[in-house]
Amino acid sequence: MLHSNINKLMSTLLILTVSILITGTAYSQSGSVSEEKSLYERLGGLEGISLVVSDFVDVFIQDQVIMSNPRVKERKTPESAPYIKYQVTTMVCQATGGPCEYTGLDMREAHKGLNVSDSEWDRMVEIFAETLAKHNVPERETQELFGILGPTKDDIVVTGSR
Repeated sequence: MLHSNINKLMSTLLILTVSILITGTAYSQSGSVSEEKSLYERLGGLEGISLVVSDFVDVFIQDQVIMSNPRVKERKTPESAPYIKYQVTTMVCQATGGPCEYTGLDMREAHKGLNVSDSEWDRMVEIFAETLAKHNVPERETQELFGILGPTKDDIVVTGSR
């Protein structure tokens, strides 16, 4: 009986020790809970974000599906690419927890009059996913970015256009 109680006590202590070790990894040396890195940090900060955005815009402004919309083609030109890259980089930087402050137009105003269709939106999402994959952005971060991007569809796409 005593042997059985000692075994139970040892098992309980072992489980408790393992639990403390596992949960202890969530604490820093100061004893406070360590915070997870922001999406901004996990994406490589401004450098990582700007590289992905630059590649994305380069493909986007040359895409036949997207540029088949004459209004988009008129405003999204190679000459406007540096400005677009700057605005999108700043917006993504801010939206992911970075230090940037996006001061551009809201999405509805920025896309007003472009008559972006669902198929053009879908193609843009496809290009974005391909760009993220090209840069080996992990699945978790990719999903978080799409979580940020998704809600902007209602402000960008004109239902029933083209």
